[in-house]
Amino acid sequence: MIVSLLLNLAILVIPSIVVWNQIIFYLFGKKDIYINAVNGFFSLPKLSIIVPTKGEKIEIIQGLIDNLYKAKWDKSKMEIIIVSDDDEKYFNELMRSLVIPSDLNVKIFRREKKLGYKSGALTYGFEKSSGDLILTLDVDARINEDSLIKAYSQMITLGCDAITMEWHGYSSNPYSSLAKALMVSTVLTSQSILRGRDKLGLKVLPIGCGTIYKREVLEKVNAWDYTMIQDDYELGARLINKGFRICASSSPVFVEVPDNLISFYVQQSRWAMGTIEVLIRRFKFIIKSRIKFYQKIEIIIYLLQYIPIILTFLGALALTVFSFLDFKCNLYLPLFIFWALTLSIYVYIFLSNAKKMGLNYISAVKALGRLSAYTVAISPFLLISTLKAFKKVRTYIVTPKGKKAKSNIGYPILVFGALFVLSSIVYLLHDNLLIFIWLLYYSVAYLYTFVAFIKGL
Repeated sequence: MIVSLLLNLAILVIPSIVVWNQIIFYLFGKKDIYINAVNGFFSLPKLSIIVPTKGEKIEIIQGLIDNLYKAKWDKSKMEIIIVSDDDEKYFNELMRSLVIPSDLNVKIFRREKKLGYKSGALTYGFEKSSGDLILTLDVDARINEDSLIKAYSQMITLGCDAITMEWHGYSSNPYSSLAKALMVSTVLTSQSILRGRDKLGLKVLPIGCGTIYKREVLEKVNAWDYTMIQDDYELGARLINKGFRICASSSPVFVEVPDNLISFYVQQSRWAMGTIEVLIRRFKFIIKSRIKFYQKIEIIIYLLQYIPIILTFLGALALTVFSFLDFKCNLYLPLFIFWALTLSIYVYIFLSNAKKMGLNYISAVKALGRLSAYTVAISPFLLISTLKAFKKVRTYIVTPKGKKAKSNIGYPILVFGALFVLSSIVYLLHDNLLIFIWLLYYSVAYLYTFVAFIKGL
């Protein structure tokens, strides 16, 4: 009885609550936060834009410079600080090749002493900066002409110490179903975890690409901690602890999304490690913050965002072991129906938004199926990354998007898929139809992902 209850919680209840949580946040956050932002300020402050880079193509960096040059901001009050972690040879090539407009202040530095990863590069860039405002961008990010003005207007009007921009995905690979799905889910997620949470009075955490900070705020918390992997959330925990307000805007920043399995796996594994790292090492900052109790609890739950995926995987493993041991357990029909209806509602929201973004029904269904399958199939690796967050020394792989990386993750995925299929058959032979249906559904994600892995998708 107790085992069945725990399995139902891990497999059906907790995932359903997570999905409903996102649906509710999305419904509150989907309305645009509009503020007339173009002509409201006669004197703009100086803006420093910090861009860490490593191993990126020169044309990608050039593209960002060209994009920022078109932004509506007084160019005499804008500086772009590019922090390179490349070797000296590539850095010299970078310096020779970049074409910088004469009236745009672009400073390019190479870190010889590389403390930490992105957090260290941001700290280095901050030390070299002089702006009253600090914006962090990834090298593959792009903005609209009025994105900066709009975000700053909302920042001042709302009285914020920092403000996030709204993520919109893009991809250089128009044929990737994964990229198409991530472009839709990126908007949904951004509107829910940023604008939705903000509108409900919850505490917004910064995002690593597209957050504008007041310089004085960063100075009071000693900017980024280079020992931490998750640069945005850990900084957010300390800002909230000091009583600073982080807001969410509807001003867009376009981020390149992964277009293949390996890049997606690398990204999600890093984020899984990073969120738990922040929870472990910034827990006291959250608990001791002068915010309401429910806001503290919500931040903690937010940082546990990958745990439901891991619990589902562990539940599937438990069902597999029990099937071969002939241990009796059951899924409860009412909870199964609730879980199925919850997923159906999310699918409807996803497809509706995909249609608004120009995807036809078949492409949208295919895209959602691939994203769902990949997310399920990398669950074992998310578990490993989460456990690594407890290590004293933590490392991760940096894989620039758009580049193919090699990995053998497909073969463990195949093994798990085969085990889950065999287990589902055992439950079918024992007339346990609900577990058979759920395990078969779950195993298909692994087998589908393995086929995609073989095809290099």
